Amino acid sequence: MKVFVLMLDCVFIYVSYMLAYKLVYHGDIPLPEWNTFLGYAPWLGLFTVVPYYMFYLYDFAGRQKPGTYLYNLMLAHLVFVVELIVLNYWLKTLSLPLTVVITAFFTQLLLTFSLRLLIFYIQSQGIGRKRAMAVISRDQADLSGLEQMLGKGSVWLDLQYVVVMDGDEAAPSDSMWEDVDAVLLAHDLPADTKSSLIRAAGTRQIEVLLIPGFYELSLVNAEPQQLDDLMIYSIMPPHLTLIERVMKRSVDLLISSLLLLVASPIMLLMFILIPLTSRGRALFVQERIGLHEKPFHLLKFRSMIDNAEQGTGPILAGDGDARITRLGQFIRATRIDELPQLINVLRGDMSLVGPRPERAFFISSFKTELPHYTYRLMVKPGLTGLAQVKANYTTSAEDKLRYDLLYIKNYSPMLDLRLLFQTIMVVLKREQSRGIRAEAKSAAELGLEKLLNPAAHEPPAASKQLQG
Repeated sequence: MKVFVLMLDCVFIYVSYMLAYKLVYHGDIPLPEWNTFLGYAPWLGLFTVVPYYMFYLYDFAGRQKPGTYLYNLMLAHLVFVVELIVLNYWLKTLSLPLTVVITAFFTQLLLTFSLRLLIFYIQSQGIGRKRAMAVISRDQADLSGLEQMLGKGSVWLDLQYVVVMDGDEAAPSDSMWEDVDAVLLAHDLPADTKSSLIRAAGTRQIEVLLIPGFYELSLVNAEPQQLDDLMIYSIMPPHLTLIERVMKRSVDLLISSLLLLVASPIMLLMFILIPLTSRGRALFVQERIGLHEKPFHLLKFRSMIDNAEQGTGPILAGDGDARITRLGQFIRATRIDELPQLINVLRGDMSLVGPRPERAFFISSFKTELPHYTYRLMVKPGLTGLAQVKANYTTSAEDKLRYDLLYIKNYSPMLDLRLLFQTIMVVLKREQSRGIRAEAKSAAELGLEKLLNPAAHEPPAASKQLQG
């Protein structure tokens, strides 16, 4: 399907520009303008497909909603226009009328979004929407995961059963298996329970949606080897090879230099505005832990009041934190406060892409709770990363660690490039920059109390049942 959609996208770009020329010139395209279009034509398909790929517009297995597709399409089309401007500057002899570019922009947006809307409709009406069964423990993290599935995943998953596995209680019945097309397994379930459920799902040709534990993540890209006639997996600690480190450093130096040059007017403005709007220096320097647990001085624009932690000690910023200044709210939401870290990248303390650097105080706590946390310290910390693109500021350290380890296991220059493009989306979304909430939600607040305690409430809807 991806190849088919890609080909249609290429057709749409040419159709969009042909229609734009026809509309702008009332059906009679002047010969010089036609020759200009022919000069651009060989590039249009490539200029469309590359940003579409970078913004995950061919990721139909990701179960994205129409709003996400539209948002990504608009950003991809803006990148497309920038590509045309760069091409025009490079070739010098070609030019496209602004009215043609604007008309083609909206025509292409309409056509490509309509195609993805059709795919979404087909998926949500049967091909993609599946009857699901969730198998969880009573752990708070499992309850939160179930709440997310009930909320954000309702378009794709029609939850039929919730099975709570406590101790040696019975597994899902045969009748439950017959009623579902997918089973969601929580990560806190015992390994033998997961194995049994995956085997049961496999014999019935049922999709398994597994929330991975760190054991499952350690198997990603494990190398199959052989000892005589015995097949084994070689699992190395997550790290980058020498060639990967050299390539990554070269890209860091090139892109961070260009970004510093482009961002220098904004940074100069911050050096003026921050001291004018609140007492203290514009630049905030804080010790963070980097590669191989070596400390370094991270640079940020100050977004809080001066000496914000003097009376509290190290604490994470909260949602609506009173310590954040009015200007600080803006620069945190737009990620302007992170721009000085481009200097850290040039100095070699950080990379453009990688796990976010943390303070020693919090790392000590995370190490106690998450033994695998030390793995993320085997690569340079980054200005942005997979956890920053896929998760929110409020996402738990455990879930962010999953993304960080997955990034290290799957590192490639192309992945870095895609994450840099995706960071544009993060910058434009305020939700992902909000502070942590004061406390975890209870089962009642998550809307699960009736599912988990059916005897104390009215019976749930016929499609929702509980065992365990």
